[in-house]
Amino acid sequence: MYPESVLNKNKIILRRFWKGSIRTVWSSYPHEHQYRQIVDTDEMVSEAILNLSCGTGMPGINIPRFTVDFGTISTASFWGGKVTRQQFGNPWIDTVVHFPEDVSTMVHTDPCSGDTQKAADIYYRVAKRMATDSLPCTCFDLQGPLNTLSLIWNQDNMMISMYEYPEKVHEALLKVTNLLILNIECLFKRIPMIEAPLWPYIWLPPDIGLGITEDYMPLLSPELYKAFGLPYVKMLSDKFKGLFIHCCGEFTHQIENLSNADINLLGMEIVYPKIDIEKLFKVFEDRCVFVPNIMDNCIEEFGSYTDYMKYVEGLRRTGTRIWYILRPDLPDFNDQVKLMESFCEV
Repeated sequence: MYPESVLNKNKIILRRFWKGSIRTVWSSYPHEHQYRQIVDTDEMVSEAILNLSCGTGMPGINIPRFTVDFGTISTASFWGGKVTRQQFGNPWIDTVVHFPEDVSTMVHTDPCSGDTQKAADIYYRVAKRMATDSLPCTCFDLQGPLNTLSLIWNQDNMMISMYEYPEKVHEALLKVTNLLILNIECLFKRIPMIEAPLWPYIWLPPDIGLGITEDYMPLLSPELYKAFGLPYVKMLSDKFKGLFIHCCGEFTHQIENLSNADINLLGMEIVYPKIDIEKLFKVFEDRCVFVPNIMDNCIEEFGSYTDYMKYVEGLRRTGTRIWYILRPDLPDFNDQVKLMESFCEV
């Protein structure tokens, strides 16, 4: 489906981009045959193969990948909460910590079992069906330390405890972060071809860094996030060389925190209108990569997705590096491609 020569060429281009010698790259991925979070694994495998088949020949600097997605509860599931699933997505997990005194009783299962083993089992089923041993794969949904803890600990009590029992919150976050590290190491051992975060659709092999979701960041003040978020994000950054952060919430108030933190921040997804893009570009200049996104109900504000990308271009600074993910599901897809081709960078 995907000639090795094309994949190797694309990987060379993307490595140059991560190193900073290219300002703009762009990719496009198929939207047909969505298979993420399907409970029936037979159906997931079949739909995944059809989805990958639809991606052949799509324009852009593309690296195909099998997306391992069992929902946002994967990292929390190792702590014993009861999981409830529907046929398509929306998994729910019961909390196991309700009060600060419960933190000392937190016990996790084997980090190489559960969703880690399930990810490997399904991945190898897909690879076998496709007769390949080189299919790139994603991690499952790597929720950051605070995100994961918020699925383990009753959130109201957890946030109150940041003020009343901060030592217990730190104790819990350290436990969660240490297990996250073990989970990730197990995933890499189980699936050597992991080359991407679950979201967004970028190529990020482990020798460059790791992608995590940091959606709890918007809910905290800068002071609380500096105390309870950044130290554990730094642990992951130090262990895995650097981090790409996905956050689909409003985190403008955390820009200075992220800028001043002693972490290797490789990049961030930016979701309009949830973030002050101009401020983000100004503060970070050329220090990391940005992947623009937009809430679907806001596209009409610009007229089209192409016009949104032009808006982002108007805000970028000289050294700003941007990875555009095109939307073939939208009627202006051809215009999106023409705009990207006009950059003539690769």
